[in-house]
Amino acid sequence: MSRIEIRDTKPTDFSEIKRLNDEFVHFTSPMDMARIAQLDELGFYHKVICEDGIVLGFLLAMTDDCDYDSDNYRWFNQRFNQFAYIDRVVIDTLHHGRRLGQQLYKNLFEFARQKDISTVCCEYNLVPANPNSAIFHMQLGFKEVHRLPSNDGNKLVSMQAKELTINT
Repeated sequence: MSRIEIRDTKPTDFSEIKRLNDEFVHFTSPMDMARIAQLDELGFYHKVICEDGIVLGFLLAMTDDCDYDSDNYRWFNQRFNQFAYIDRVVIDTLHHGRRLGQQLYKNLFEFARQKDISTVCCEYNLVPANPNSAIFHMQLGFKEVHRLPSNDGNKLVSMQAKELTINT
């Protein structure tokens, strides 16, 4: 029987993260190995989901207190006091439909709650359209808080936020 595990990302995972990101670069943004290492350092949460030790996907998130050079991150940082920002989540195409992304998100939600972070933010593309991501985020309880065009006008994103219940 196979075993699914969510664990912290290691530098030895970076080449697989690059491969996965490259597969979906039309929805994310390009990353070389140096950029992956830089984002890993900035990350509040950077985990991979594996099956029998093989990386099937990853999720990278930052908090409101890092110096991240993303326009979308800055938009949230100017409007929310304390949050976790999902920079990117990618699941290998061969493993779509197995709820691996949902497992990563739920793991992130629990991690954020433990750190008393009650808002999780992200965005997904409206142009080019990413309807699977729209459905995924709606099912997890995210709500649109704004629409933001990219500086070059080639993308339009739906800015999303989800409030978590913090047990105090």
